[in-house]
Amino acid sequence: MKKILCMVTVAFMLLTLVGCGGASKAENKKAAPPAAKQAEAAPAPASSGKKVLVAYFSWSGVTRNVAQQIREKTGGDLFEIKTETPYSKEYHKTTELAKAEKEKDVRPKLAGPLPDLKQYDVILLGYPIWWYIEPMAVKTFVEAQDLSGKTILPFATSGGSDIASSVADLRKTLPKAQVKDGFLANSTGGLDGWLKENGVMK
Repeated sequence: MKKILCMVTVAFMLLTLVGCGGASKAENKKAAPPAAKQAEAAPAPASSGKKVLVAYFSWSGVTRNVAQQIREKTGGDLFEIKTETPYSKEYHKTTELAKAEKEKDVRPKLAGPLPDLKQYDVILLGYPIWWYIEPMAVKTFVEAQDLSGKTILPFATSGGSDIASSVADLRKTLPKAQVKDGFLANSTGGLDGWLKENGVMK
């Protein structure tokens, strides 16, 4: 009789352990939703489905900092426009060269391959103001591919000049693109509002 009772007790204990194992698996299945929430928390597509490129030229790094902020706020791709022959780090030499390039309507050769702009709906175009307009390297960039029908959103940094002259110049350079009013990013206080207004805030 004692043997039978022992066998019944052992059997009961085994059934209890199996039951606990099943509950553990069930809890693991219930724990899956947090992973799904993490996927939902991934960065949203930029600008309600619009494909965005943030392309910029920067000499001192100031425009680069603004471009990186815009990239984070829009979720767009980031591309730095660089000349094959870098500009001097000496301010006076660079300003004189920039003036000469503007007067002669030069198109400096760019370094490296350029992105395929056909895939983008909106191009946020950043640059410092050089002699009241965008640097000539930026002209090289925008003229390298057909931008017909593209939306161009200029943003610039400046030592004192406004962005209006460069926007007007870009409109002449790109008559078949939609060049919208630009944003002077010496202060980024109104940046979010400008991005929202143009439908590119993620």
